[in-house]
Amino acid sequence: MSAGNTNFSGLISAVSNTASNYENALITLQNQASSGSGTTSTISITQATVATTQVQVNQSISEMASGIAQNAATQVKNQAKKISG
Repeated sequence: MSAGNTNFSGLISAVSNTASNYENALITLQNQASSGSGTTSTISITQATVATTQVQVNQSISEMASGIAQNAATQVKNQAKKISG
C-alpha cells in the first residue's frame, strides 16, 4: 500500500484480527478463573496475572486498530466532501 492510499479490506482484516486476539485472551482469562473445582478452588496468581495482562494489552491494541480504521473512514468522508464541493 503506497502512501496516501487506503485499503479498507486491510483495515477490516486488522480490526477483525485484533478483536479475535482480544476475544481469545478473554477466554483464556475466563478459563483460568474457572479452573478450580470444589469448595477449595485455587487459581495460580501467576497465570491469572499473565492472562489479565494479555487481556489488557489485546484490548488496547484492538481499540487502537479500531481508532485507526475510524480515522481513515473519516478522512475518506472528508475528502469526498471536498471533491463533491
